[in-house]
Amino acid sequence: MGLAQLARGNYSMADNYFQRALKNNPKDVHAMLGAGILYQNTGQTARSRAMYEAVLASQPRDTERFMALDGQPSRPIAEIARQNLAVIESGPEGLGGPPRAMPTQRPMTPGTAPFAQSSPMAMPPRPPGSMLAVPVTPVQAAGAPQLKFADGDANIVSRFTTLRVLRDQGLVAPDEFNARRQSNVGALLPLTSPPPASGLDRPVPTTEQIVGRLRAIARALEMRAITVAQHSSERAIILDGLMPIAPSVVANPASPPLNLLDAADAVRRLEMLREGGYVAPEEYEREKKSIEASIAPPPPPPIAKAPAPLAPAAGKEAQPKAKGPQAAVHIASFRSQKEAERGWAQLKRAHKELLGNLDSEISKIELGSKGTFYRLKAGPLPDKAMAADVCNKLKARRQFCDPAFMGE
Repeated sequence: MGLAQLARGNYSMADNYFQRALKNNPKDVHAMLGAGILYQNTGQTARSRAMYEAVLASQPRDTERFMALDGQPSRPIAEIARQNLAVIESGPEGLGGPPRAMPTQRPMTPGTAPFAQSSPMAMPPRPPGSMLAVPVTPVQAAGAPQLKFADGDANIVSRFTTLRVLRDQGLVAPDEFNARRQSNVGALLPLTSPPPASGLDRPVPTTEQIVGRLRAIARALEMRAITVAQHSSERAIILDGLMPIAPSVVANPASPPLNLLDAADAVRRLEMLREGGYVAPEEYEREKKSIEASIAPPPPPPIAKAPAPLAPAAGKEAQPKAKGPQAAVHIASFRSQKEAERGWAQLKRAHKELLGNLDSEISKIELGSKGTFYRLKAGPLPDKAMAADVCNKLKARRQFCDPAFMGE
């Protein structure tokens, strides 16, 4: 009935029917789409966008098709919603232009289609598989500094950019933003922060796509097109895929610069991060000092006489150094001996209170088709219970750890 009134141009009556239908069934995608077309034809772009996004958030099957009243072939509801939403976003009204006045009636002559050729349904189809588009945010607007990062770094920076936009647009609370950033800031500051989640250097959807999807499911929840559980689940999947708040797998520690050229590249990258507002001034200073320290020549060893060995106390014999395997912890694996040595220096610095008094042991192991690895172990520890305790504390910091033995 709403579609029939819409075809006749009785917009007010059509809107009443659509609202009654949605009141009876908030998940009625036919009513959502009809209302979206009505609002789009009458210049109410905000309401129209909300309806189309609610349709897409409901994820209707391809068998859910919109039946035209003029005998034309039916089309999938999701396709029409996606296409019409693209028209809104690409046209002047989609960018916030003034709405048109709502006409009272539009007579329909016999044999004509319910929607004119200039209506949203007659627009060229949107490319399949594309996601929702939203206006560019101020962070990405023209005039912003153009920072050129390498491919892996560009993907990392894109994730932090998106997270910042989500915070600025109220889609992520400040506390959640801080927690997600803190868990992964090691991707920006590898020498002074714990390792981030693994895989942040992989490609990620654009900021516009992620913002659009989060807005869509939020509106669908408001309209009761999806449940709270469905909304929470999809939101968590999107945000954890972007930047997990509690990474289950962390990346291997980054290697410090090997020479002056590598250090210069690292400092230039750090300066670009500061210019883009991705790192705070104090974070910049700490990381820069670590880069400079990694290539500074080691100080000369102090010249001193070796102390005379202490005589054992009366009635006691000196305890011999323990021999054989001793309890330890396996904290990382690397592809080369040098990488393992550099990794030990960084891990010891990052977890000084747990590893500062321990020695390292690097053992070579062949893993068949996987190749050769160098396992980094720290110890010795008094017993296996102490090794397990150290591992529990390291895992709480999202650092890989497994009880092991050294000196085998």
